[in-house]
Amino acid sequence: MLIKLSVLNNMGSYGVQMLFPVCLHQYLFDEFDADGLIKFCYKQKKKDSKGQVHSNRGGWHSRFFDLKDDNIISTHLKRGLSKSIFTSLHPNLNVEVVYWIMINPPKSYNTSHTHPNSHFSGVMWIKTPKKCGNISFDNPSEFSGFVEIQSYIEEVRKQTGVYTTYKFNPEAKRMITFPSSLRHEVKINESNEDRIAVSYNIHIGGE
Repeated sequence: MLIKLSVLNNMGSYGVQMLFPVCLHQYLFDEFDADGLIKFCYKQKKKDSKGQVHSNRGGWHSRFFDLKDDNIISTHLKRGLSKSIFTSLHPNLNVEVVYWIMINPPKSYNTSHTHPNSHFSGVMWIKTPKKCGNISFDNPSEFSGFVEIQSYIEEVRKQTGVYTTYKFNPEAKRMITFPSSLRHEVKINESNEDRIAVSYNIHIGGE
């Protein structure tokens, strides 16, 4: 897609074409049982209060679930994935999805990380009080392309998404899916409430 920058050239003869972008898939649920999802998440935490430790610092990380599991989260994820990233993939691919619950209380966060052994990863936000922690993505070319990135004016950055880092404000009922190799972190929850989300990994096996 050629992005016209008319403010830079009133003749309309100049544009910027993105050649090697990183695809980020977004979906906003039209039907979302927030109360039921929150209840299920806290029920799982009650069953296993210790949880696991991965990138989480101070937050609770559940065991791993399979998309085939019969529960309210699987129902929502199936619907969200089928209406977002799965519409962009070849229909005959062998796809496996695992997910886990993340409950981040005040002052907790997730360190910078990637998701090895998977191809796509994502997050479905369930409860997102104000200032509960943005998700921040690092540009894979931050080092090699630093001078180029810093040289662009803000309009070019906004229209192309060429930043060294980019932050998304979490929003309940929304899910985003991105390449598992894309380094990211979750900032400190500065609210007085829990931040609840479901993270997932997608593994592509082939046709």
